[in-house]
Amino acid sequence: MDLNIVNIGAFAVLIIVYIMVRQLLKRFADFTGNIGNSAYHEEEIKTLEAKIIVLEEKINNKP
Repeated sequence: MDLNIVNIGAFAVLIIVYIMVRQLLKRFADFTGNIGNSAYHEEEIKTLEAKIIVLEEKINNKP
């Protein structure tokens, strides 16, 4: 009878670990998906392009 209780406990622990690992991987996938957010990169690219234009104008107007 003790063996059945141990088996049931081990099975319950495995299920809990499986659920925890699944949630961890889901959070990691969501995090890496947010890193590739193109809206943020587009805003940064526009800012850098504006700075490049200003620097080119300064270089061209230099006597």
